[in-house]
Amino acid sequence: MKKKLDLGSVILLASLLVGILSGMRVTAILENFLFALIAPTTLKLVGSILLIFTLGNLLNEGGNLKNINSSLEAFIRDRRVTLIIPSTLIGLLPVAAGAMLSAPIVEESGNKMGLTPENKTFLNYWFRHIWEYTWPLYPGLVLTSAILSVPLYRIVLAQLPLTLSAIFSGCIFGLSRLPYKFSSKKGKGEVIKGICSFLLSAWPILAIIFFVLVLKWELILSLLIIVGFTLATTRIKRERIFFVLKNSLSWRIVLLIVSVMVFKRVLEASGVLVRMPGVFNYAGISPLFVLFFLPFFIGLSTGVTTAFVGIAFPILLPFIGIDNPNLTYVMLAYAGGFTGVLLSPVHLCLIVTKDYFKADFAGVYKLLLLPVLFVVLVAFMIVLVQNFIS
Repeated sequence: MKKKLDLGSVILLASLLVGILSGMRVTAILENFLFALIAPTTLKLVGSILLIFTLGNLLNEGGNLKNINSSLEAFIRDRRVTLIIPSTLIGLLPVAAGAMLSAPIVEESGNKMGLTPENKTFLNYWFRHIWEYTWPLYPGLVLTSAILSVPLYRIVLAQLPLTLSAIFSGCIFGLSRLPYKFSSKKGKGEVIKGICSFLLSAWPILAIIFFVLVLKWELILSLLIIVGFTLATTRIKRERIFFVLKNSLSWRIVLLIVSVMVFKRVLEASGVLVRMPGVFNYAGISPLFVLFFLPFFIGLSTGVTTAFVGIAFPILLPFIGIDNPNLTYVMLAYAGGFTGVLLSPVHLCLIVTKDYFKADFAGVYKLLLLPVLFVVLVAFMIVLVQNFIS
């Protein structure tokens, strides 16, 4: 699929086939295509995701992440923690193959600690992705919010246990195996300087958290303000600003977002969603099985978060709830899809990181298995407890 057709084109074609096979008139299909295209939700979604990529590229170009990493090292002494800081911070920026941005720093620190290529690959890869369940800048979450018509902050809060369990399992199955090593103690002045430098470099990221999660502003408004201030305050040459803006405007991303919203609308208009639960009940298939494994297989086969969200979530709406979505079920579906993405052999981050460290695929998967299973177990336990209580 990646080599032959763009994912957005595939989803648009699937929308057309759903409409035809469900007996919709061609004019009705085209009307739904048009209405989905011009819907305010679609336009805000396109704007938000393009602004997200713009902000990420601006922070990368301005050297903010490099400054954040060096400033944190001024007041964190445990070398095991400083080893994962680069990956953790890069994870705050939704950029393609982002693990490669932190790989050279992890390589240098990992060599000092005598780590194997597989260990360096795992730590860089795992901690790069711990935020993707909850960080409001990730397109997968923004897309989920739009598909379900649920405020983004509610999705973030519902999926917070996934990020917490990812951090916990990464520390238990990754960091705890490493030897204790501490850097020299810094003076009070160096620590204060490091904290101030961190706040100065990280303010756009901290502001996003404050606007979206505390003030509960719309994401697109928050991004417009932050991107505007970042452009005004970041010292980047004029020609590089033009390059960053040009790099952030991708027709493929726009096509993918629009196609997902078209797919959702055609599914709803065709009546397929209403009949789907009955089909699975007749076949004796548990809704929990469908909620987890449909996104899982899409994530595994594509290695792309927006793919499993865009394809699976509109189909899963009858199980999740159309008018009043069950956010615990959303969390389970997201856990399933992202588990597939993390284990996908075509996931760009995994491929480039493994090649960079010259690691063995089997060895990396061996380290990935237990942390992944732990997060999945947490997701299922939360669902089962909720079902038991209710």
